[in-house]
Amino acid sequence: MLVLSAVIATLRLTGIVPVEGGDYLQVPFTVPAGTVELSVAHDDGSASQILDWGVWAPEGFRGWGGGLTDAAVIGVAESSRGYRAGPVTAGAWAVVIGKAKLQGEPGQYTIDLEFRDVATLPVGPRAPWTAVTLAAERRWYGGDFHVHSEDSGDATATLDQIVSLAGMRGLDFVVLTDHNTDAHLARLAARQQGLANLLLVRGAEITTYGGHGNAVGTSSYVDHRVGLGGVGAPSIIDAVDAQGGAFIVNHPALELGELCIGCGWSHGDTPWDRVAGIEIQTGNADLTAALFTPRSIAIWDREEDAGHPLAAIGGSDDHRAGMETGSLPARIGSPTTMVLADGLSERAIVDAVRGGRTVVKIRGPDDPMVALVVEDAASERRAELGETLADVGAVELVVTVDGGAGAIIELWKDGEQVATTPVTGAVTRLARPVSGQLERYRVELTQDGQRLTVTSHVYVAGDPSLAPDGGCCDGGGGSTAPPWFAFALAIAAAQARRRRPAR
Repeated sequence: MLVLSAVIATLRLTGIVPVEGGDYLQVPFTVPAGTVELSVAHDDGSASQILDWGVWAPEGFRGWGGGLTDAAVIGVAESSRGYRAGPVTAGAWAVVIGKAKLQGEPGQYTIDLEFRDVATLPVGPRAPWTAVTLAAERRWYGGDFHVHSEDSGDATATLDQIVSLAGMRGLDFVVLTDHNTDAHLARLAARQQGLANLLLVRGAEITTYGGHGNAVGTSSYVDHRVGLGGVGAPSIIDAVDAQGGAFIVNHPALELGELCIGCGWSHGDTPWDRVAGIEIQTGNADLTAALFTPRSIAIWDREEDAGHPLAAIGGSDDHRAGMETGSLPARIGSPTTMVLADGLSERAIVDAVRGGRTVVKIRGPDDPMVALVVEDAASERRAELGETLADVGAVELVVTVDGGAGAIIELWKDGEQVATTPVTGAVTRLARPVSGQLERYRVELTQDGQRLTVTSHVYVAGDPSLAPDGGCCDGGGGSTAPPWFAFALAIAAAQARRRRPAR
């Protein structure tokens, strides 16, 4: 049905986007009384420069389209993709322009505003978010932590397409991580209704010019405008924490310049002790695993060396629900991240990430599954991924593999490969001495030199004096714990955030 609207007023704004003055420019305008819908058309007037676009209302954030060139339409009952629906308050608003690429020269903007007293957009399904639990069993659940819907300015996937593809791939959950917005959350809640076999988890990709990160389990927009009003990596992670979410650094080594502006992580003020996870595999493994995955894992090990435990995460970064036209498309579920969660709910998945209980299947859901626990060789005590086994003299790493015939188990200690063995059965036990230092272990399953599966870490805070032979250290040195060991162990345990004690 054609809707005829009465235009209350129009306004054209033009100006210069200076190179200096930070990464964002605010262009104020006034919304007249009686407006129920406004249109914000914008143009950067250049084929070589790139500007991003968003709108703020008197109450705050109203939406972010990024580099989307379509006009933004903001209304009471419905808004265009990336923008919130809701009351249109008369008064002072602003278009916020992000300086994605200026090439050292000032840019320019043209903004055409139209204020209407009748809505033109058809209203789509929306609902308030309600926590749901689709399963109450503690077990491994498989999902994708990095999926975009059409509420991202550079994506086209509908929620129906996402649900269909995730179901075909046998996933238990997907995290919807649209760029710098929360406009998708009401749509997500409506789509979850009646959906019994797939959990849609709230999230956002906090996209900055110095790196991208996923906020998992958040309920509202997180200010991404670094450098404006004190916004930086600390404030972003503060906001995620305040909403009960988990922050994940995405594709940290994906440094492609103008091909992917701001994709590599470069925020020097990052409080890594409050980062929950790191994306070690992004997208199609045939495209990224050889070049970017080793570099992402190196960053992971660097931060673990510094005492920052991080869950291993994989995300497809799918923008088109598998409908990519290139030869190596991103596809929901490639990679797949397995989480050991207390149930299939948003809260349980966030808690599992914060607890370090994750395993990444690099290529997708059909890759082998690997579970890793560490056991005290002299007792029945054990620790699972993310936990620390303390006060032991020797340990066994218990590796359980499902579907790994012909693969190789690689045991990695503190970022170095220390053992390899072929998969010969469902369970492999690897005995290890302890060094007296806080140590971490992970397993990487490989085949023909290619990574198939990577676990997060399990931690050991051992005491060589408790070893059955009276004390030995890694490498057979035979030393005993120094006098300061107990004190150092206590400090290490206090700093081991999210490393839960062994059961």
